[in-house]
Amino acid sequence: PILILLAFIIAVIIKTFLVQAFYIPSESMLPTLHKGDRVLVEKVGYLVDSPSRKDVVVFARSVLPGQPDLPWHEDARNFVRELLGLPTALQEDYIKRIAAVGGDVISYSDTPRVLKINGEPVDEPYIKGGEDSSSTTILNRDCKRMQLETAPGGCRVPEGKIFVMGDNRSNSQDSRFIGPIDEDDVVGRAFVILWPPADFAGL
Repeated sequence: PILILLAFIIAVIIKTFLVQAFYIPSESMLPTLHKGDRVLVEKVGYLVDSPSRKDVVVFARSVLPGQPDLPWHEDARNFVRELLGLPTALQEDYIKRIAAVGGDVISYSDTPRVLKINGEPVDEPYIKGGEDSSSTTILNRDCKRMQLETAPGGCRVPEGKIFVMGDNRSNSQDSRFIGPIDEDDVVGRAFVILWPPADFAGL
């Protein structure tokens, strides 16, 4: 029993402060990540450094107000499933790629779409299909809807926030729809695909 308790305590420490496995619940990050993949996320890096463009990050989703508390046994089961990188009854995390950080001016337009940060085109070899011809744009007229400041050449991301996008641009609910993400809501950076073995790779 003591060894089991010790193992549980160690698992809690690792999950809380170091690394955690996450299950990929959708196809929004294709072709980089597939639905059902499990990735490892490190939590230490952002304690000493800020998120960077092109990082693949997990961030917390706001819990809907009025949502009932789960029974203790459901909380325990969800905790164990999180340790194993399996989906839980309440999937509260998203995984996307950082397109822009606080202070950046972002735009996304033309056909095919071109992402520009501070007026400079960004090379994006990870986009599904190699290019995006028709997904939602980021233009001056879109800034207010995206909770961004209108700026010359695009929209400015507020300090302390990040703008995230899925690699599968036409099938991703990202900052173009939900607005920028608080840096404090970032759980960590995904650095390796752990499962399935055929997909094992660094990120």
